[in-house]
Amino acid sequence: MPDHPTMPAGFADDFIATLARPDCTAHSLLALVAAHLIETCDLRLVTIAARDTNDGTFLRLFSSMPDAYAAQGRKPVNETDWSRHVIDEHKTFIANDYEEVKAAMFDHEQIRALGCESLVNVPVVVCGDVVGTLNCLSVSGHFDDAIVAACEAMRLPVAAALLLQDE
Repeated sequence: MPDHPTMPAGFADDFIATLARPDCTAHSLLALVAAHLIETCDLRLVTIAARDTNDGTFLRLFSSMPDAYAAQGRKPVNETDWSRHVIDEHKTFIANDYEEVKAAMFDHEQIRALGCESLVNVPVVVCGDVVGTLNCLSVSGHFDDAIVAACEAMRLPVAAALLLQDE
């Protein structure tokens, strides 16, 4: 048994087919990842952000709720427990109730207004650097080990999309 999560076969086939299309874009790949996670993990919101190492921000490239949580929004990255955990240590951050979300996220009120009181931030690491994060949000107490593993299994597809974005 592998010590890392793996992509489900059906999703992998869809991802490979989308990647092979001449009109493939980073957005189409990120939308596929988000749709898969929303359907299989019962998530309320999925966002995917790319890290800009020049100004220390994350640029939201994709949002499953673009009207409420727009793509192209930027979030600052300050020296916090979250940044040490995700950026420095390359570890998945889990906040499974609103108090944990509130302690880590400056936009916790907006997150809560969307019906989300728990979240998982999966760092996407390429060549030793965090190039982005996969952000999965849902109701309080939602993220058990199986759902966290399913989110972490999407690191490779998100990395591919982020690398495509840079082209």
